[in-house]
Amino acid sequence: MGASYRFTSNWKGDASLAYAWGKNRSDDRAMPQIPPLEGRLGLTYERDNWSTSGLWRVVAAQNRVAENQGTVVGKDFDESAGFGVLAVNGAYRLNKNFKLSAGVDNLLDKAYSEHLNLAGSAGFADYGLEPTSRVNEPGRTYWARVDMSF
Repeated sequence: MGASYRFTSNWKGDASLAYAWGKNRSDDRAMPQIPPLEGRLGLTYERDNWSTSGLWRVVAAQNRVAENQGTVVGKDFDESAGFGVLAVNGAYRLNKNFKLSAGVDNLLDKAYSEHLNLAGSAGFADYGLEPTSRVNEPGRTYWARVDMSF
């Protein structure tokens, strides 16, 4: 579920909420590989050819797991902690065909891992990792992009 609202001609806010829930009725357990509750709050400022945005992503802990169940893509091996991360970016439209963008993801350099992060997947040990090791997402990441359209 999501919504956006334009506060003024320059400011726009948006919010979204995602939730999934599953139960294996044959053994009265949680389904494996269900993502936790996730919310996103964004704020954008636009003026002429310039724009800047911020995004706060908040993910709840996942306590409903089906330990050692799943598929070759991933298995539940443990509960996961919740987290919140911030991202900011800016863009400048050079002309109708080109736009330059740059940003910082995980602005506060938070150590976190996604509940569905391929831990326990087939071939995980090929990289020298235990099949039950949780893999953290990247820390602060800087990026730049050039968009061309015609």
